[in-house]
Amino acid sequence: MIALESHVDTDAILAAADQLAEMIRQSDECRSYWAARAKMERHTGAQRLLDELKKKTNGLWTLRDRLGESHEKYQRMKQEIDALWERLYGIPVALQYKAAQDELNGLVQEVVLVMLAELHRTLPVEQGPRVCGSGGCSGGCGGSCHAGAGA
Repeated sequence: MIALESHVDTDAILAAADQLAEMIRQSDECRSYWAARAKMERHTGAQRLLDELKKKTNGLWTLRDRLGESHEKYQRMKQEIDALWERLYGIPVALQYKAAQDELNGLVQEVVLVMLAELHRTLPVEQGPRVCGSGGCSGGCGGSCHAGAGA
């Protein structure tokens, strides 16, 4: 636990954040993730499916933006992507990778939510994650996004 002083400068806060990040990197969740990722990278069939999924998903977003979610082409592409996910999840290594990825993401999200909840007790901070793509990002999602709905 980090001892709180009456005054902490920005450098000390950022150093504590670095320590927290290092603790996450040393966690069981992180080790499981890297082990599962290495297995996934060695499985050429799973990699091929994952690459195809990435391409089709990017195409799906383009279709959604151009034609809308109710358009026939969008719906057809969505069905193709769903079928690819089913095939990918039929590969045990892919399931392990997804589970490990979800666990690591869950840990990081939990840390963020605990920090927000603690800060919200005494400071006017937003309690929701930031939603990118809402018109508030300038040059990517480097912290200038608008807060998500329900924040």
